[in-house]
Amino acid sequence: MERNILITSGSAGIGKSIVKKIVECESFHRMIINYGHNDEAAEELKASLPKDIVEKVVFVKADMSTVEGLDILVNAVKKEFDHIDWLICNTGIGTYAKFEDYDIELWDKVMRTNVTIPVFLIQRLKNMFSYGGKIIFMTSYSGIVPYSSSIVYGTSKAAVAFLAKNLMKEFESKGVCLNAIAPGFIETRWQDGRSQESYDRINAKIALHRFGKPEEVAKITYDVLTNDYINGAVIEVTGGYGYF
Repeated sequence: MERNILITSGSAGIGKSIVKKIVECESFHRMIINYGHNDEAAEELKASLPKDIVEKVVFVKADMSTVEGLDILVNAVKKEFDHIDWLICNTGIGTYAKFEDYDIELWDKVMRTNVTIPVFLIQRLKNMFSYGGKIIFMTSYSGIVPYSSSIVYGTSKAAVAFLAKNLMKEFESKGVCLNAIAPGFIETRWQDGRSQESYDRINAKIALHRFGKPEEVAKITYDVLTNDYINGAVIEVTGGYGYF
């Protein structure tokens, strides 16, 4: 049986690379690619896919920082799919605001986007998962080792990593594997505007002395999706950060 696949925030960065890795390596029945705002990025990804693949892909614009966006995506999934095999929860936001400048609205938005919406996405779709399905959460190394530059982001990503372990009991009877990928510093739009001094300072702390590529995160994500005995794991993809 060919798979039904859902990925959130799949039109750019790591999400886009995961989509391309799946398209390259996997035969599937249907894929829903969610994106939040950037129509141009979604169209660019769509144009890059082979014609026979595009016919099996549905792009769903829904802001996954909101309950309204959650409703839109859940309704689209129930319309397009009769079951789900793979879910990749890739949506995440952060802030570099100073801790003393935080307000409750900012804290709530980051926690809602990174933790709460994925929880209720899975809750609402739980009965649709096929036996032996896979759920991947995109957490972060900052949820394992604290980065003082974004307390709320690190806290939310620590919760995501623990969520992967906590939900295993909920899915035990379905044989669904839940895992989390924890990237370190990856070359995405999040690095836009970073100074060379900042790059040099961070690279000095990485054993491989470079930032990772989205394709490298996508590869390990695909490896976990296709492995039936990895469950409850948080897999670091950091190039050896923090050893120097």
